[in-house]
Amino acid sequence: MKSSSTALKRKAPAGAAPRRIDFDELPTYVGYQVRRTQAKIFAEFESTLGNLDFTPGSFGVLTLIRANPGITQVMLAAAFGVDKSTMSPVIFRLEKRGLVRREVLASDRRCHALFFQPSAEAAFLAAREKFRALEAGVAARLSKPEQRELARLLAKLQGGADGGG
Repeated sequence: MKSSSTALKRKAPAGAAPRRIDFDELPTYVGYQVRRTQAKIFAEFESTLGNLDFTPGSFGVLTLIRANPGITQVMLAAAFGVDKSTMSPVIFRLEKRGLVRREVLASDRRCHALFFQPSAEAAFLAAREKFRALEAGVAARLSKPEQRELARLLAKLQGGADGGG
């Protein structure tokens, strides 16, 4: 491993000027830029919706369950490109909060259908309104053609032709 200014250094003494970090070639990596962008947007999400007790993931899961009544956990995990076991804790927390309910499928007792609870509508709509405002602010950093191009390029990186995943 080469020695560079990207190596971890001891904490600077109190009163010392903060050291500028050399990111070397990291900013040229697509994955690095995507991850940094995700982290920035997630931080903005947290500051905007954190008081509503939603993470970007739980909000996305709730959105898909609401739009697809009866979706199974396996289908939901596939839609997000994650393992079923990764989805379980998210669904458990949403269920515990009374936002969704599980029903055993009659056709396959091993599977559960997921349903959005009507009593969660007001909380969901409040969160969605804040999320839409946040999304509009993020998107406004780009022109409309840039937004379309970014969506196209990100879909291409995911191996698809559109933004559907």
